[in-house]
Amino acid sequence: MNELLASPLADQPGAQAHPVQQVGNSSVKRPAVIVIAPPWPRSGTARVVQNQIDYYRQRGFQIFFVGVPFLWVYMNTHHIWDDITQGIQDFGADREFIAALELRSYNAAKYVTSLRHAFRGTALDWQIGIARCTRLPADAIRLFRDTPIALLHVNHVYTLGFALRLRRKLTGRGARVPIILDTHDIQSHLLLERGDINPWTRKQDSLERLVKSEIAMTQKADVLIHLSVDDIKFFQSHLPKKPHILSLPTIDESFVAKVKAAPPQAETIDLLFVGQSHAPNLAALKWFFEEVWPLIGDRGYRLTIVGQIDMFVRIYAPEIHQAFRSNFVGPVAELAPLYRAARCVFAPMVSGTGISIKTIEALALGKPFVGTSKAYRGMPMDRIEQAGLHAYDTPQAFADAIAHALSDEQGGAAASRAAYDNLFSKQAAFSSREEAFRLARAARNRVRN
Repeated sequence: MNELLASPLADQPGAQAHPVQQVGNSSVKRPAVIVIAPPWPRSGTARVVQNQIDYYRQRGFQIFFVGVPFLWVYMNTHHIWDDITQGIQDFGADREFIAALELRSYNAAKYVTSLRHAFRGTALDWQIGIARCTRLPADAIRLFRDTPIALLHVNHVYTLGFALRLRRKLTGRGARVPIILDTHDIQSHLLLERGDINPWTRKQDSLERLVKSEIAMTQKADVLIHLSVDDIKFFQSHLPKKPHILSLPTIDESFVAKVKAAPPQAETIDLLFVGQSHAPNLAALKWFFEEVWPLIGDRGYRLTIVGQIDMFVRIYAPEIHQAFRSNFVGPVAELAPLYRAARCVFAPMVSGTGISIKTIEALALGKPFVGTSKAYRGMPMDRIEQAGLHAYDTPQAFADAIAHALSDEQGGAAASRAAYDNLFSKQAAFSSREEAFRLARAARNRVRN
């Protein structure tokens, strides 16, 4: 196998890369943490990444962010990159890079991944293989080699293969930089729910095979961080010897302040939904428009739906998009003005795993919130209810809850913020990250000894 296939992270002078950003004048001698994640700005994952970066900056590290695509839609010629490269600047890292996914490396990924799994891998293996074969720009490799790297902090199992390869590229097979993995979700469950097709068999994988693939990959990290109660229970049962940390997500207070300081819009938004192009968001909006909206549609509520879910609904539920297209505004550069204008945030989730960042975001902003049980998934529900919030799972109950929230905005706002302060504070998040960092360094020292 030639070097191009064997080492996609190699210093290829001709490799195409996306722009590199720099914040401040950080010394390359200061130890650094490399934070690796899918290129998802203005998303739930982005909020978690920002919290990671805040924590490591407080600890005195430089932070290098690397966005790693893992699906063909992220081919570097795609129009979404302009928005992505601009959006990741909001993460606040000292330097930001995106590993390029080009046609040549994509074809290499298919070949290498097929051989690695003897043409019998899963859809999860396929996506991990795509990420593994993306290319960092040459200046990123030089910077990483010239900087003492203390830790690789990886988000989502999809990018873990890339991180393992990067570690070998930077340190060789002798030295060892510890890896913390934020799982974010049980991806095997999500792939099954989404109906992803195995590219080798052209069929959907069984849950048993997907779980096997996920656990085989996840166990290669040194420490695992989970964002929900359900997730930590699942991974503890499958990997009992690994260190596991529960870290409920928090929202950057600067974002909260930004929303409060945003200029008011000419028109208020009665009901706001924010969502990316994910299958659970599609299912949520289908349920809402088919079951709930007929119960409240004659009340004149101003409804706004923000995010890339617009594209998903346009493709997979065209009849809904056609009927309500004036309510879809698509991706926006700034969410703050929309949140400022919103009287109520709603999340009619009927599926999904992991924890819902958009729920936590609404609570942090002190917005009256109406959600189903799935909107509160992964959270300690007894403490949510103590704050005065409840789940509404029938169309009538959901519709009534919306009407009540809009009639008592002050009470709804107080309940949301109380729930956030009790469960999702920055102090609690940093405490759990400190424990994960300690365990990761201990894992590195064990290997050295």
